[in-house]
Amino acid sequence: MKTRAKTRRLDYLQSRGCSSKKGISVWISWVLLTAFVVFIGTFVLQWSKSHTTEVVEDLTEKGEILTLCQETGISIVSYCQKPQTLNINVTNNNNRKVDGLKVRAFDIYNNPQGGEKNVSIVPQKTMSIEVVKQGVLKRAEVMPIIVVGKKRAVCQSRKVTVESIDFC
Repeated sequence: MKTRAKTRRLDYLQSRGCSSKKGISVWISWVLLTAFVVFIGTFVLQWSKSHTTEVVEDLTEKGEILTLCQETGISIVSYCQKPQTLNINVTNNNNRKVDGLKVRAFDIYNNPQGGEKNVSIVPQKTMSIEVVKQGVLKRAEVMPIIVVGKKRAVCQSRKVTVESIDFC
């Protein structure tokens, strides 16, 4: 009885173009391999699309910040140092409001120190600021900070450097 059923299956398979059971497993393996390749390809395509979108959005945001930084500008009217503070008179000499200043100072041994000042300087106005320091300063860099949306951006391209800072 078992041989008769086996013979019928073999006859059926041969009429369909398959010579044995081994041929079916080869076809199934090809179908599974093709499905796996399609799945992996789709996954890689979706990942690359989302990654590209993130990169483009990030570059667009950085481009906007650079453009807005070009509308910002400061100049140092006067500067001097006291034993514990650096005094700077800063003028906003461009068309965009400055929302803060980042001060990076270097002592006589070139050790950096610095901080940020939350100030609001409207265009064409001067403001006097004091920055806490340690030691004797040799050089200082002042960079404007602007607010773009909800983010604060430091405009490093618009920094002003002062050298040989005298005592007040």
